[in-house]
Amino acid sequence: MSPTKLSGGHTSSVLCVDVQPQNGRIASGGEAGELCIWSHDGQVIGKISRPDTECTSVLFSRENPNLIYAAFGEEILILDQQRFQEPLYVLHSNTDEINQITLDSKEQFLAACDDSGEIKVFGLQDRKVFKTLRLKHTNICSTAVFRPGRPWEVVTGGLDCRLVHWDFSKPKCLNQFNMQELHATPGDASYMINPPFIHHMSVSPTGSTLACALENGQIPIFSGSQKNLQPKFALLGHMQGVSQVHFLTEEMLLSAGNDSCINQWNLTKAELYQPAEVYMNGNGDSAHPEDDSNLAISELCKVRSFSHSSKVNWMVPYRANGEQLLYLADQTSDITILDLS
Repeated sequence: MSPTKLSGGHTSSVLCVDVQPQNGRIASGGEAGELCIWSHDGQVIGKISRPDTECTSVLFSRENPNLIYAAFGEEILILDQQRFQEPLYVLHSNTDEINQITLDSKEQFLAACDDSGEIKVFGLQDRKVFKTLRLKHTNICSTAVFRPGRPWEVVTGGLDCRLVHWDFSKPKCLNQFNMQELHATPGDASYMINPPFIHHMSVSPTGSTLACALENGQIPIFSGSQKNLQPKFALLGHMQGVSQVHFLTEEMLLSAGNDSCINQWNLTKAELYQPAEVYMNGNGDSAHPEDDSNLAISELCKVRSFSHSSKVNWMVPYRANGEQLLYLADQTSDITILDLS
């Protein structure tokens, strides 16, 4: 089935997209400061523009189908679709451009990570800053995700190659990982010289697994079944940086990258890995044992791949009427809908 395109809303690259789970409406933000709302059948039903900035992140409320959260520069607008032109509220505490906003499962808190490396956690009842998380990221903080079932915990990642696990009630750092130490570029991947910047993260519905999208093409997988996150393995399947990861289910993961490729993975297949299958060099020793095991696990886990026509900026899965759809924002002014069913 050929992809469906949503056109006519944006005049430049679309940076982010979300789908309202109850009614199938779509929200998308773009480089020209444009925020568009689309009906489930692809008609633009609302649009605002703030031309001096970009709309870098957008989320539908899961509690109130009419509410939308959208990041423009250093501000977060809370908008009502019924009265779309003027925001209900503006949250402004970040000191640099916001890269991603994310909501906790009960929609009591919103976290906004920015270019300064700080993360502002807002309480949504009083719409004020609850805590500021700082001094752990030494560069841009690009992504954040709350841990399901652990109401005071959030995980952040950035262009300092650090993954930081926080208790934001204190606030304090519970643990951190340096991807340059954990997931250096594979020894045989001479084409991949990029550092392991963390562009995006996703957590499975129960919180038992966390996945990261790295600039060096790897997808580190962490176990979240215990209090502390534990590194498990890394998936290798992209020829360029990975820009997005999203869980479809507890086991199924989607990844997309700058190679215009979308991969689907079944993480339960990693259990089939047998160390004896690792390729050995002539001396009977593996030259790069971790790379070899990750490659073997990746081959087991990979379900299928899709080629896209452009680098993927954002993606969001949506299930409706028995169909598994994937909405893609890329470097064009269109939104692409893939049917993964």
